[in-house]
Order: sequence, then structure tokens, then C-alpha cells
Amino acid sequence: MKEKTHLVRNRCLFSIIIILIYFVCHRIPLNGIDMSAYDNLSLDLGAVLSLAVNGSNKQCYVMSLGISPYITASLIVMILFAVRSKEAKARTSPKAMNYWITSITFIVALVQSIFYALDLKYINRDLMSILVVIFELMAGASIAQYLLMKNQKYGVGGFAPIIIVNMTETLVGLLMKSSLDALMIPLAISFVMVIIMIFMEMHEKRVPVQRVSVHNVHAEKNYMAIKYNPVGFMALMFGSAIFMIPQLIVALVHHYHKSEIINFLYKNLNMSTLFGMRVYVVMMFVFTILLSLLFVNPKDLSDNLLQVGDCIENVPAGKPTRRYIRKWVLILSCISGGIMCGCLSLCLYLQYKGIVDATVAMLPTTFMMLSGFICSIYLEIRAYRDFDSYKPFI
Repeated sequence: MKEKTHLVRNRCLFSIIIILIYFVCHRIPLNGIDMSAYDNLSLDLGAVLSLAVNGSNKQCYVMSLGISPYITASLIVMILFAVRSKEAKARTSPKAMNYWITSITFIVALVQSIFYALDLKYINRDLMSILVVIFELMAGASIAQYLLMKNQKYGVGGFAPIIIVNMTETLVGLLMKSSLDALMIPLAISFVMVIIMIFMEMHEKRVPVQRVSVHNVHAEKNYMAIKYNPVGFMALMFGSAIFMIPQLIVALVHHYHKSEIINFLYKNLNMSTLFGMRVYVVMMFVFTILLSLLFVNPKDLSDNLLQVGDCIENVPAGKPTRRYIRKWVLILSCISGGIMCGCLSLCLYLQYKGIVDATVAMLPTTFMMLSGFICSIYLEIRAYRDFDSYKPFI
């Protein structure tokens, strides 16, 4: 008889220890920074996106970069490897992928540290103060990466617990400072969005699959699962970085060539204008669909079915199967992208029109992301619990 390994308990305890260490370290201020300049910051869209990737909406702490460099590097490597052939993927070892992720993480952390350090407000601004801050930011990013990697290996949720702690801390402070009248509309929208997001995270489209190697009464229960929210909040998490690309291109063109269209784009392609908000929402919708097709790859899934001799019920193998899977990935990604972008648009509209206070306008988006992270942790814990409770019958 199999003895219990207490896998869930041990992993949860390890994650709690990681969270406590991070909680103690993430409030260490940077040296020589004017901390009073960062009081009373609102939870606008930029702050929400910063919470999702960096774990902090302020840039005045040693761990302000958070896990952003590591997640960005991981996304870049995953995209590069996703577009490669199956043979090339098979020849690539996990050690090689970790090497590339670590190398790109260092480069991203260095670039982000330089930009952060140059943008900060110092008590006495000089070259040595800026260099010290760059070193501190890179050290903080390294500590956050180390905690994240340990939690991925021995804990639960990967990077989600760290983000949840920071989001919860910021939300509690914001809710305590806001009046009930200012919170009524955002909290009502948040309640609806949380219910929708939990439903999408906890449910999946089950495509019936016929297994040639299974000949029993349970064969009809075999299926291919595609989540209603295929890529989760990955598009929103990297929204600011994606939106920065056209901004940099327009700024570069504007520097060398000025025209009526370029001047309009240069002035309006930001989150403080209605035009910039619309462009951002459209980019997030398209990015969600592209990421879904990239990470839930219809070609790889159909090829795997073809190689083992399995097939989707009433769908011929090969290209018809690929088109069938692509259709469902597109449908589900459009639905999930539409819901997330709809919530984002509503929050931006309320903030732009002044219907709700700007400090609480992004609460629905924050609660939506928070519920998604909590669902992912719950699903992982449930998987470990099922594994721990398994009893061999032979």
C-alpha cells in the first residue's frame, strides 16, 4: 500500500516560506531615493500592469523589477522555441533553454534597471547614486528570480503567489483609504468579472478523441481539453511592453521626420488619450489570439494525434483535424480576449469620463487578474492532492 507523501502540505508550506521571505525583502528602499515623491500613487492601468509583472506599482524599492526580467525572458524563449520545428524542439535540452532564459534575463534586467534608475527622483542626483541604484535593482531582480525558481521547483503556483501577495497588499491599502460611495460601482463590476473569470478558468472545451489503443467501455470518455481561457492573463501581463513597441517606433520616426500624421500619433499614442486607449485594447485582443494559437498549437496537436493513430470523432485526420482544432482555439481565444478587453475598456471609460475616482477605476481588472491567479494555484494544488491520494491497485 502506498504511503502518503504529504506532497500538498509540504509544497504549500514551502510556498508560504517563500512568500514570507519575499514579503520581508520587497519593501527595502533604494539608496538615495526621495521616498516622499512616491506617496499616494493611484492604481491606474500602468500600476495594475506593473503589479502583474513586477509585483510593485512603485519604483522606489530594491525589488521593484520583481520577476519581470525572468518572465519576459521566459516568454521570449518560449516564443522562439514555439515557432521551431518539432525535430528542433526535440534536440533542445531543458538545460539549453535555462541557459538562454538566464542570459536573456540578465540583459533584460540590466536594460530595465538603467531605465528605472534614470527615471527615479533622487535626494542628490549624481552618477554614483544612479550606478548604485542600478546595482541594487539588478540584485533585487536576482533575488526575486531565485525565490521564483525555488517556488516553481518545490512550491505551488510558480510566480502566482508572489504576485497575489503584492496585489492583495496594494488592494487592502487602497480599499482602506477609499470611501464606500467611491467603491460601489467598481466593486459591483468586480463581482461580475470575478464570477466570469472563475468560470472560464475552471472550465474547458472537451473535444472527444477516439484512442486506438483503448478498447473498453471507458474509451468514449477520452477527450482533448482546451481551456476557455487558453493563455490566461499572459497578454495583459505583457500589455505595457507590447504597447511600448509602437510608441518607440513612432518616437523614432518623429525624431527624424515630422508630418501631420506622425505628430498626431506622437501626441496621442499613450494611455492618457482616448485614441491611445482604443489602440491598446485592440492590441491586447489581437495579442491574446496570437498567443493562443502559438501556445495551443493546432499543428502540433494534430500531428501528435496522427502519429499515435488517434483521431477526433467524425473529423478526418491531418489537415481537417488541424482546421477543427484551430477553429476552437480561435473561438475560445476570441471569447476570452473579448471579455478581458471588455472589462479593460469599461474601466478605462469610467476613468476617462470621471464617472468613478481614478484611484479605484482599475479595481475590476485587478480583481479579475487576482481571481485568475488564485484559480491557477487551486488547480495545481488539486492536481498534487490527486497524485498524493492515488493508491495502486496491483
